Amino acid sequence: MGKHLRYSEVKHADKFAEGLSAVWHRLERYILPALIVAGACLVLTVAWFVVARLFGGSGEAAWEERFELAQEAAARAKDEPEGGSDKLLDRMSAFVQKHQGAPAAAVTLLELAQGHNRRAAALRDESPKAAREHLQKAANAAEQFIADFPDQRPAALAIAHYEAAKARMELGEWERAADHYEKATAAGLPALAAMARWQAGYCYEQLGRLDQARLKYEELRADPAAGWCGEQADFALAQLGRRPAKPR
Repeated sequence: MGKHLRYSEVKHADKFAEGLSAVWHRLERYILPALIVAGACLVLTVAWFVVARLFGGSGEAAWEERFELAQEAAARAKDEPEGGSDKLLDRMSAFVQKHQGAPAAAVTLLELAQGHNRRAAALRDESPKAAREHLQKAANAAEQFIADFPDQRPAALAIAHYEAAKARMELGEWERAADHYEKATAAGLPALAAMARWQAGYCYEQLGRLDQARLKYEELRADPAAGWCGEQADFALAQLGRRPAKPR
């Protein structure tokens, strides 16, 4: 009679191990290629980060600094409601000089021109001298944008020309203002173009070039998108008939 074996001594087949072994046999030929592909992806990822650091680092740094500048502006608006605006404009000016030609500087230049024009309007009655200084800075910022980014989108260039024109007109530089207003009409922005034509006509009036002023007003009157500028053009054309042209 054979020896009686306890249950623990009986060798049972390990179904889990057998299944795992079968799976491994089926996948073994794919494992090595998969590891090679994963390694290649890792190398490419590391290389991408290195290239981004080498060639894109300065642009990222500019945007990071621009973000910090925006945060500081928000903080100063709370702590220094009176003096914070001028300090912010000074910081923005330093930023665009530091990052001249960078996309972050382009955005900041437009904001700088608009900011100086707003400050000039706020100070016009209180401090005319300070207002003129802001107007000069507004014109400079807008014209720097035009010079540094001549291939920017037409809409951005039109806004820059319009901001420069506003400042030059307030400074009494009618010729330069008219030139900027003319260029601001080229972007195909109906509202901006209408305002630019209206202001250009006014500049030509101040220069005594009434024929050119009349042409701008007639363009406005014929433009269905001109809105109230077209109505004002009707009045301006009526007034022009009473003014003699200045000799050139």
